[in-house]
Amino acid sequence: MDNTILVRMTTRPTAGAVDVPLTSTRALRLAVTRAADRSLGMTLTVAKVAEDLKPLDAMVAMLPDEMSFVRLERAGVLVGLVALDVQLRAAANEMQTMGQVSTKHAVDRAYTGTDMMLAAPLCEGVLSLLPQTTQGSDLDGWVDDVTLGDPFDSLRAASLTMADADYRIMRVTVDLVPDSRQGEMIIALPNHQPAAVSTPEFMSDGTWDRRMHAAVSQAPATLRAVLHKMDLTLGYVDSLQIGDILPLSGATVGSVRLFAPDDVMVGRARLGQSAGMRAVRIQAPPEPELHDIPTPKPAEIAQVD
Repeated sequence: MDNTILVRMTTRPTAGAVDVPLTSTRALRLAVTRAADRSLGMTLTVAKVAEDLKPLDAMVAMLPDEMSFVRLERAGVLVGLVALDVQLRAAANEMQTMGQVSTKHAVDRAYTGTDMMLAAPLCEGVLSLLPQTTQGSDLDGWVDDVTLGDPFDSLRAASLTMADADYRIMRVTVDLVPDSRQGEMIIALPNHQPAAVSTPEFMSDGTWDRRMHAAVSQAPATLRAVLHKMDLTLGYVDSLQIGDILPLSGATVGSVRLFAPDDVMVGRARLGQSAGMRAVRIQAPPEPELHDIPTPKPAEIAQVD
C-alpha cells in the first residue's frame, strides 16, 4: 500500500485556521506590553482590561483621586486624559533609575514633575502604538493624532477643563511583579462611535415636535438688562468716589430694556426685588399704535400726464 495513503489514513483531519477577531481588549494589551518593553525595557503582563462609557461627571466620580492625571490633546486642544497610579508611576521611574522594578510596593505620596517626566515615555509609547494595534477593532480611530500634554494639578482641575461629553474609558491593570505588585493605567477619550440607532421613537410616535421643543428649551440663553445709558467723560469717571450719586435722567423703574448678546432689544422689564436681591419683571410688549397718514401737500402730489 502506498505510504501516502497510510499517512492520510492515520493523520487526524484538521480544520482550517480561523481568524480570531481583534477585540479592543486585546488591542490595548498589545499596545501596553509593547510600549513598556520598547520605551522602558520593562516586562509586564496585562492582568485585566475594563472598558466603560460614561458622561464627564460620572467618569470623574469613578476616578481615584490619588492617581496622577495628564492631558491628552489633539492638534493642541484638550480632548481627554491618561491616569497612572502610584505603583505604575514608580515602576517607570525605577526602570530608568535602577534598571529594574522593585519587588516592594512604592509609598503613596504626592507626585512631582520629575515623576511625570520619567513616566511620560510609557504614556507616549502607548499612544503611538494604539493606532497600529487597534486597527480593525472597536477602538480603531479612537486615539488617532492624540498626543501627551502637561499634567493636571488635580482631578478637579481636569473635570473643570474637559468638555462635557460621553467618554470611553479603558482601564488597564498590569502585573509589575507576578503575584506581588500591580499597577494601573486609565485612558479616557470621547466616544468616537455613534450610538446605534434603530427606528427612532420620535419618528414613529408623532411626538417629534414636542421633544424638539423640550430639547431646545434647555439651551442656555443670556439676556442683558439695561436701565439707563449715559455718556460721561473719562475725567468725571476717574473722579467718582464711593457714595457719589449719578442722576439717571428720565429713567424710571419701568425703563428697563432687555438685550440679546447681539445687542438687539428683545423685550421690556420693570425693576424690582426678589428675595432681597435686585430683579426685573418681564413686561408684555406695548400694543401697537396706529396713526393717520398725513395728507400730502398739493406740491408733493406727483403730476401724472
